[in-house]
This record gives sequence, C-alpha cells and structure tokens, in this order.
Amino acid sequence: MQEFHADPVRDMRTAKRIAYAVVFVFFLTVLPLYVLVFRLSPLELSVALGPATLTLVAVEMASRWEYRMRRRHAYPHLLGYRLAAIRQFGRACEEAANLLSQLLRPEAVVVAWLKEDGQELEPVAAQGMPQDWLASARSISLAARSTKDAVDHGRVLIKPTTAGDPWFAGPHPRARVVYVPLLSQDRPRGLLALATSGGNPITRDHRLLSSLGMVLALALDNCRLYEGERASARRLQELNRMKSDFLITVSHELRTPLTSVRTAAEMLLEEEEKEDSEGMKTRLARSIAKGANRLAALVADLVDVSRDDEFAPRLELEPLPAQEMVSGAVALMNPLLAAKRQTLSVEVEDPQPAVLVDRRRFEQVVVNLLSNAQRHTPEGGRIEVRIGGDGGDVVIAVKDSGPGVAESERELIFEPFFRGDSSGLGLGLAIAKSVVELHNGRIWVENNADGRGSTFFVALPRNAMKTPVTSAAPATA
Repeated sequence: MQEFHADPVRDMRTAKRIAYAVVFVFFLTVLPLYVLVFRLSPLELSVALGPATLTLVAVEMASRWEYRMRRRHAYPHLLGYRLAAIRQFGRACEEAANLLSQLLRPEAVVVAWLKEDGQELEPVAAQGMPQDWLASARSISLAARSTKDAVDHGRVLIKPTTAGDPWFAGPHPRARVVYVPLLSQDRPRGLLALATSGGNPITRDHRLLSSLGMVLALALDNCRLYEGERASARRLQELNRMKSDFLITVSHELRTPLTSVRTAAEMLLEEEEKEDSEGMKTRLARSIAKGANRLAALVADLVDVSRDDEFAPRLELEPLPAQEMVSGAVALMNPLLAAKRQTLSVEVEDPQPAVLVDRRRFEQVVVNLLSNAQRHTPEGGRIEVRIGGDGGDVVIAVKDSGPGVAESERELIFEPFFRGDSSGLGLGLAIAKSVVELHNGRIWVENNADGRGSTFFVALPRNAMKTPVTSAAPATA
C-alpha cells in the first residue's frame, strides 16, 4: 500500500496539541505557585479556573468545527489532484480506495462501478478486505432497496450493521455500512461503500462524503472516456493499416493485366493508323490507349494514397486555358456517354481565362467530376460543363441531371472511402479535392435550383500570364 503523508488537517491538529501542552505545562508550574502565594480556597480556585476551562472548551469546539470545514474543502481537492494524472481506470480505482482509506480511516473501503446494463454494481477496488477478496467478490443488483436509493437518488445512506451485506458481513460483522453515491454530471456511475465504526466522526459528515463521491465519479468517468478514446484511436490506426494493405494489394494486382491492355492497345493503334489514320477503328483504338494510360496513372495514384495519410503528389505547373483542360477529359468520357445516350455540352463564357495547373493531375480532377456526373445522370440525360470567371478565380462547373446530393452528405462525399450510393471505392471526389487544394483552389457542390441533379464547382486562381487560346469548339457527345 502506498503511504500517505499529506493530510491537510495534520498541521492544524499538531498545532492544537502543542498549544494544549503549553497550557498544561503553564498550569502545572504557575497554578501551584499562584495558590501558595494568594492562599486561595477551593471555592476561589474553582472560580478562577472557570473562565480558563470555558475557554478551553470553546477552543476545542471551534477547532473541531474548523477540522470539519477544512476537510470538506481539502479532502475532495486532494482526491481530485491525486487522480487527475491517472488515465487507467483500474489504477485510478485502486489509488482512490487507498487514499480514502487513509483520509477517512474506515475499517474497509470498496469502490463499485455500474455495469453496462446499469443494473448491477461491480466491485473494482477495495482496501481493508481479505486478500484476493476482489477476485471472488460478487456484484450487487440494484434491486436491493438500500443500494438502489443511494445510486438513483444520490443520497448518502447508512446501515447500522453489516448483517446481510454481501461485501462486509463476513470480514467486518460489527461495523456499520455507509453507501456514498458516485454521480457524474448528475448521472449515477457507481457506489463507494465504507465499513466503519460508530465512533468515527469523519464518516458521519455526509457533506464531505457527497463531495468525495462527486469528485471520485468525475475522475473515474474521465478515465473510462479516455480509455474508450484510446481504444477507438487504436482501432482507427488498425483500420487505416488494413486500408493501406488492401490498396497496395489491389493496385499491384491491377498493374499486370493493365500493362497487357496498354501494350495491346498501343499495338492495335499503331496498326490502325497505318491503314486509316482517321477511321472509326483508329479513333476507338486511340480512346482505348488513352484510357489505359489514364488508368495506369490512377493506379499509381492509388499506391500513393495507400502509402501516405494525405494525397500530396508533386505538381508540374504550366499555364493552360481552362477549356483545354476540359477538352481532354471530355474525349475520355465520350465512349461512356455514347453507351448511355447522354449528351455533354461545354460552354465557355470567357475564352481568355487561363490557370496555372499540372495538366495531367487537373485533367484527372475533371475526369472524376465528369465520371461522377455520368454515373448519376439517367440514360438519355444531359451533362453541362460551364467555364467562367468569378473575380480573381476561374470557375469550372459540372452540372448533371441526377438525383442530387443530400445536404447532410455535401461535406462527406469529399472524404476518402465515403460512398453515398454504395458504388465505387469512394476515392474519386477525395482525390479531386486533394488535387484542387494543392492548386490553392476550392471545390464544392450545390443542388440545382430546379431540384433535378447537382452542380460541382471548382474555383482556381486566375493566372496573370497571357496564354494563346485554342480554337477548339465546344465538345458535344
């Protein structure tokens, strides 16, 4: 047991004893001399000693009152201070039982905590009980009237005897039992049980015991919350590790067949270009090759995401017209749009705006937004891309005619692995957000005013450099 050497009222008690000793010595030395010199009769002596006796009684009563007031303030403060640095629930319970045993001087102390069902009290720490008692101690059901009243109503209750008590009846048969409720934020958390003698004045101070119960409950409740948060953090770390392992495995498994597809597509494109450089087969082979290269880049990004907590690729910036970035992504999406008979239009409000971007990375952002729009737009629906300016920014808007985005999900859809419709891996919009923010831009989503579909916006700082504008017409699929 850890010894306790800092009783807050010890110094005051010691000072009172020294004062009494001084008074006693004074009476032993001065009083006999006083009687002899003045030849006092017994009656005169008793009259002379009367005020002194009353003074001593008043000092004793005042000192006892001061003890009680100081305990009420100092004991809860000391208990909270000793438990504040402890984060383990079991260790905090043991420290509390040890400290209360030394402060309150009962015969035994038991700290009990409510189980998850809130119907049983389980002993978690004890002092003054037989060795190994805690390992075999049974829980108390709140069906018992005394414990139920103490826990539910938050009152200190006293049982005059331990007869019938499941914890103290055997080890302390002649003691009385004091039940102190442990309340945290006005909610019952457990019970502090004391086996004490009837002559112990400290355990008769209900205000002191109630204060100690509240401090103990708050400290133990904080320990439980801390342990829960730490367990959650460990679980999240484990899930993150499993996610990384999964992504690395999937990306490596994809690389081998993807390499075969890229090689075959490039060989087919080379053959078709020799026969007819502008034929239908050539254009399809070119789309297959470009899509395979894009897929290879996405697999590489998948590996980057799995290795780092944040997606932060190295950017190779160059000034580009916004329309040029969009046109490449539209070309990649044409086969998917044709398969669902969807139409896509590009509207350029200002032919001049240029942005400083990494061409390949930002094209991936537009592809992800168009892919998201194509997936949620019904067959035969329409997708609109609008490029314009807003103050010092260039804004690209991708509008679909799908079901829209619930307000509660407008922030979540940009989080990794969030899948609002249970399709895909939930990485497309997360990667888009990361790339846009790397370009010092913003990305957000709004539902359309007509209630049909949503619009994703990307705002990038306008580049001050003058960049030649391509003469490509708006793409339509």
